[in-house]
Amino acid sequence: MRRLPPSEFDHLIEAGSTGYLPLFYQDWIHESYANLEEVKKLSFTHAAEVVEAGFKKMEKHQSIERKKTALQALNTNEREIFVRSFMKLVEYRTLDRLRELH
Repeated sequence: MRRLPPSEFDHLIEAGSTGYLPLFYQDWIHESYANLEEVKKLSFTHAAEVVEAGFKKMEKHQSIERKKTALQALNTNEREIFVRSFMKLVEYRTLDRLRELH
């Protein structure tokens, strides 16, 4: 998997692992987790592909606010999938960090 420049991609994932999610409104997160069956079916590999494709679409936008606007332009289902996928990567990063501590 080709990774985006670490400065942007890793920074946002790292920020998410500390609870700071500048790309999303709280309502988006709540709506994305309304259907728990969809959340359970999401694999890490698929989540990484979805987030990479989403960031590729947003890479021309420089500011977080413009990236958030680009996410607003997605239909509700696409945005929910992106949010769940992003959170899956945040979860993985957090769990990976916990393993390093042990």
